[in-house]
Amino acid sequence: MRNQLAFIALGLAIGLSQLAPGALANDDLAGASMGAIDMDTGKEDAVKLQPLPKGISTWVYRFSDGVSRQVHAFNSRALPHLRFKYLFAYAGWVGFSEDQGEADVAYSSEAVSAYARTLPPGTLIMPIVDGRADKGEFSGWTDEQYREAARKVAKHIIDDPHAAGVQIDIEPFRPDHLPFYRHLTEILNAEGKYCTMFVGPKRHDLLTRIFESCDVVVMSGYDLNGEGMDLDGYRASMKGSVARFQQVAEETGGQYMIGIPAAASWGEFEYIAGGDSQRTETGVKQEQYVQAALDAVKPYHEHPQYIGLSLWHMSDPEKDFEEPEKATRRTKFPNIIRESVWKMLESY
Repeated sequence: MRNQLAFIALGLAIGLSQLAPGALANDDLAGASMGAIDMDTGKEDAVKLQPLPKGISTWVYRFSDGVSRQVHAFNSRALPHLRFKYLFAYAGWVGFSEDQGEADVAYSSEAVSAYARTLPPGTLIMPIVDGRADKGEFSGWTDEQYREAARKVAKHIIDDPHAAGVQIDIEPFRPDHLPFYRHLTEILNAEGKYCTMFVGPKRHDLLTRIFESCDVVVMSGYDLNGEGMDLDGYRASMKGSVARFQQVAEETGGQYMIGIPAAASWGEFEYIAGGDSQRTETGVKQEQYVQAALDAVKPYHEHPQYIGLSLWHMSDPEKDFEEPEKATRRTKFPNIIRESVWKMLESY
C-alpha cells in the first residue's frame, strides 16, 4: 500500500509541476551502443556496455524544478569526479499477487522525462522501481517465474527512452531473489541499459553473488544498526562495510556506489520533533554522520570499482525547509540536505 500511495502521489506531483522550457532532453547513455533483444528467447545482439563514470546520485520521489536547479548549481562548484552524473527518480513499484509466482509492475515515465528535460545533458537517470515482500511473497519462486517478473520490469525500462537503466529495490532482500536480478540484468544489458541494485552490507560470500547478479551494487550506508546509531559505531560499520564492498568488487569486476545519510535517515538522524512528543536529540549532528561516511569512502576514490555516492535523500531545496516546530507528526530531522552538507560534498 505504501508503494501504491507513493505512485499515485508521484503522478499528482508531476501533474502540478511546471517543466522548465527549452531544456535539453537526456539521450546520452554513457556511450553504450544500443542492441536488440528477443524477449522470448533472451538472445541478444552484441552490445558493449561502457564503464560508468564517477559522479554522485540522489534518490528523489517527485519531480521538482528546484531539484534540477540544485543539481546544476552544485555541478558548477564541485570537483569533476564529484558532480551529479546520475539520478534515481521514483517511477514505479513491483506488487505481488496472492498466487505465489505472480508479479505486477506499475510504472510512470513522467518524472523521468521531466528530469531528462531539466538536468545537465548526459545525466544517467536510473528510475526507481521498488517493492515490499515482507511476508516472503517473493521467495521460493521457480527460475522461470523470476525471469517473467524481470521481463515485466525490463519492458518498462526498455520502452522509456530516457531511462539509462533501473534502480531496483525490493525489500527485504533475500538470497533466493538473485535469479530475478540476474535475468533483469541480462535483459537490460542486451538493450545497452544497466541494472543497479540497492542492498545493505552483507557477508563476503553473499555479496559476491550479489555483485555477479547486477551491474552496480548501491550499498545502504545508512540504517546500519538501529535508530540513533552512535557516531563511533557508525564510523566503524561504514569503514568495514565499504572495505568489503571494494574487495568483492575487485574480485568480481563489478562497480558500486555508497548511499549516505545526507539528510536524516531512519537510523542516522540528528533529532526527532513534532506531534505531541518533546524534541529528542541523538547527540550527533548530521554533518558528523556525513563526514564519517566521506572518511570511509575517501581511500577508494581512485579505484575504478568505486563510482561515487548516492545521497539519501533529496527534496526540493526551494520549497522544503527544516521547520520542526511545524511538524504535526513525529519526524526525524534534518529532513533536508543542509547547505553545510552540500559544501562538504563539493571537494571531499
